Amino acid sequence: MMDVALALVAGFLVAALGTPVGVSGAVFLLPLQAGVLGVSGPAVSATNLVYNAMSTPLALLRAPRTAGRAGELLVVAGVCVPAAVLGAYGRVTLFADPARFRLLVIAVLAPLGVQLLVRAVRGARVRDGAAPRVRTAPLAALALVTGAVGGTIGIGGGSMLAPVLVAVAGQSVARAAPLALTSTLSTSLSGLVAYSLFDAFHIGTPPAAPVWHVGIATGLGGVAGALLGAAVARRAGEKALTLLLGTTATATAAGYALQLAG
Repeated sequence: MMDVALALVAGFLVAALGTPVGVSGAVFLLPLQAGVLGVSGPAVSATNLVYNAMSTPLALLRAPRTAGRAGELLVVAGVCVPAAVLGAYGRVTLFADPARFRLLVIAVLAPLGVQLLVRAVRGARVRDGAAPRVRTAPLAALALVTGAVGGTIGIGGGSMLAPVLVAVAGQSVARAAPLALTSTLSTSLSGLVAYSLFDAFHIGTPPAAPVWHVGIATGLGGVAGALLGAAVARRAGEKALTLLLGTTATATAAGYALQLAG
């Protein structure tokens, strides 16, 4: 019962802090699951996807609407389905080894943390809403890479896709948000199916199926946290939240690096 209560609180907090600045809170649940809630092996990634699958739809519904994006959204959603399956397979095989998995998490968390810290110090740059559309081929390639990595770690692809679209493709945060959230939701749903099937057919290293009661508890907390996120942003300010999340991501990456060094 204690693990369910802790998972609820954790899901609520990471969603409340992450949603206003467009970062999936799932990445911050990794150490908690493995160190406190007793989730082990590839099941850590699968359980994180339960959180995403429950908390992302609300954020997607609240995302800014931009005309003429249906084609881009379909490209991202379609590409992320096989990407998530590929990522899940990599997690139960190549990255089932804890040391390799930690290296992958560090490779994702460290740049994310630095990017958030730089964004907090410099302030968000407001871009023109008429930024050029991303061409189909580059967008599909980005979705494939971020979806595969997101499926492996269990964070979806949006946390990696959004910064690239803003920094490299010249998209505004408002234009990038629906694509990033679509990536996260598509990756999470298809990844959950893949992890469950891999576990059922004994493919790769077990356990691979999600720990459902932990994932559902964090997801329910995430739904409530996402609802609070907008109010938190107004009170604390986006800069303060971005700085907090950047510090947390960087510190988590440093903690994993110390574990590897030890």
